Amino acid sequence: MRNKKIIILAFGHGLNDLVAGYFIGIFAMNNNDLLRTGLAITIYNILAFGGQYPIAVLKERFNDTKKLLVFSYLLNVLALAVFLFLPSISILLAGVASAIYHVAGGTYCAENNKATHIGLFAAPGIAGLVAGGYLSWKQVDIIPIVLPVAVIFLLGLMKISFIKPVARTNEEQTAGKKYSLDTHDIIMILLLLIISLRSVTWNVFQMIHENNFEWLIAIALAAAAGKIVGGWLADKIGWRLYAISSVILATALLSFFRKELILFCIGIGLLQSGIPATTSLLVNSLKGKTSKGVALSFGTAIIIGSAASIFPAQQILLQTPSLLLASIILLIICSFWYKRTAAYPI
Repeated sequence: MRNKKIIILAFGHGLNDLVAGYFIGIFAMNNNDLLRTGLAITIYNILAFGGQYPIAVLKERFNDTKKLLVFSYLLNVLALAVFLFLPSISILLAGVASAIYHVAGGTYCAENNKATHIGLFAAPGIAGLVAGGYLSWKQVDIIPIVLPVAVIFLLGLMKISFIKPVARTNEEQTAGKKYSLDTHDIIMILLLLIISLRSVTWNVFQMIHENNFEWLIAIALAAAAGKIVGGWLADKIGWRLYAISSVILATALLSFFRKELILFCIGIGLLQSGIPATTSLLVNSLKGKTSKGVALSFGTAIIIGSAASIFPAQQILLQTPSLLLASIILLIICSFWYKRTAAYPI
């Protein structure tokens, strides 16, 4: 029964990101100003990804997964209903809804701390985002179809019980080194993720603006497959080994083969395949603070990686020396934040 709920939540994740991708795609189609489009995407990212940690704090204080999931889809339904009249408001509502859904749905799927479950939940997200952007590019009006589906999904969520599963056994809680994470691992993984995600975010951002959806579709398929396969492999060989190996390989491919579709997609698949393992490691290292682990994994690295796209001096900021300096500064902040959170849970 639990696996069925995870699949249902995964569908909701894809639908949620489909709505967001459609909204952003329509906005990009109607605005030729690259900076303005970048600002719109960044505002969405700030809400959808930067907003996850505050939501995680609320989630762990009130611990009501069902209410949060229902509320997130109420916001999605409202965003769809008013999009034709208030598109900017709809993007804001979609961003808040996404933050809530990622944390609430991701927390439920990560409660037993299996990378496979996290991968299944995360996989439809990028596929939905790209599908929404593609349909907006094709000028397909999806609201008459998606709005009823979102309402039906909302009603379905109201009938499902999301009881917290039984606590992990002592054996699971005291898993060996291959399932643990130390400070040096955190610093290395964050540094590589920031560099890789910057490359991905900027390339995807340019593809959306240039309507290069052939590459985007290939990227979406590679990302979705990577998360599913990566979650399964990480549970087999160990989260720590898989997270570090996948992100090192992904960083090399994404940094040096941006113009080669096949190698770039392999890099995307590897990068995304490490997310379930990284999430499991963070959840495990935060000792039961599942929502915060999910928020740090799903939100923090992405918002950092996309930050460079909003600045006017993009070409300077996207050079390797600037990236390395920014990454080191951000790593110091993230490392301090992580250690403070682990030592003094909010």
